[in-house]
Amino acid sequence: MFRDHHFTVPWDRSDPASDTLDIYAREVSLDDSLPFLLYLQGGPGFPAPRPLEIDGWLKAALRHYRVVLLDQRGTGRSGRIDRFSPVDAAHLRLLGAPHIVADAEDLRRHLGVEQWDVLGQSFGGFCITAYLSRHPEAIGHAYFTGGLPATGCGIDDVYRASYTKLAHRHREFYRAYPWAEEQIARVIERLDTGVEKLPTGEVLSSRRFRTIGIELGRATGFAALAALLEEPFHPGGQLRGDFLAELSTRLSFEAAPLYAVIHESIYGGLVPGPTAWSAHRVREEFPEFAESGSYLTGEHIFPWQFEEDPALRPFAAAAHELAEVEDWAAPYDLSVLATSDAVCAAAVYTVDIFVPRELSLDTAAHFQDLRVWESGEHQHDGLRRDGEAIFTRLYELAHG
Repeated sequence: MFRDHHFTVPWDRSDPASDTLDIYAREVSLDDSLPFLLYLQGGPGFPAPRPLEIDGWLKAALRHYRVVLLDQRGTGRSGRIDRFSPVDAAHLRLLGAPHIVADAEDLRRHLGVEQWDVLGQSFGGFCITAYLSRHPEAIGHAYFTGGLPATGCGIDDVYRASYTKLAHRHREFYRAYPWAEEQIARVIERLDTGVEKLPTGEVLSSRRFRTIGIELGRATGFAALAALLEEPFHPGGQLRGDFLAELSTRLSFEAAPLYAVIHESIYGGLVPGPTAWSAHRVREEFPEFAESGSYLTGEHIFPWQFEEDPALRPFAAAAHELAEVEDWAAPYDLSVLATSDAVCAAAVYTVDIFVPRELSLDTAAHFQDLRVWESGEHQHDGLRRDGEAIFTRLYELAHG
């Protein structure tokens, strides 16, 4: 049922003297006569899932495919990068979608298949779009879940759309839990006027606390935040230990530092110029999200996190250097997407704070054959929450 695949690739395919990187993928099969489906994980910076049981989207996919779970370079068993093994900005530049695509092509040849189908969640969909732009002949069917990337605008416009979506979700959250706004304000005031330390030892700032708003983009996020904020204080006004412990789990990038380190670089090349800490700059256009405001932030990475999070400190210099890179290659080729014979199906979520709907639909119009299913019932984590139904719907769309 499970097979391990190992192969070696150059770190930098443009440099003949480049060092090498060992890449890992796991194959899951119930029937070896079926074709292959490559799964590209969301992120960036997360390894492929390790299924403990056959359920969700994997259960649906195994009815039609052998599934290949690729640990993208720098994650999992493909040369994990973290604070114990940080790399310089030159290597961080080699972790984006075009390089993941090149590794996927080596994996396809390693498996000895001429063509396969692909499924991408979130950033995995960005990788598929780059894949179809470079090797359209390698893909028969492509399935996107919350992962049709922006192609017609730059990173600043992506974050403007993201903050706008998040503000909408914030208002919905406060309507559902009216008391939460005051509770958040009390926590912010406590952090601004007193000293509270996380169990890992660092002082917790109010701006770091506010990054828990990423939860607003998940299916159970409202309930999860409400439970967290239910009673954060001791009677004397100090924050409770269990509250701080839960915050530590949510706020640390220890498990996936690359998510923060290379996050904005995945938008490099959409327009000329550096990404230049876009989420940090654009935030000032939205007073409710500014550091003097009261709204929680979401999928946004800020330069000060590389000072406050111990998991990110070793990457600070490289992250600042990465933010100033100007010569990104264009990640997608719309002219190739318009002529690709691949049959594609995409789940686009109406209020997606991670990959905004309007930008996804604009990109969808550039594909020769992409069938869109828009869902107002799911959030960005739809594949994890309702994967069997979502994959089945996309498979039926793609196969007519």
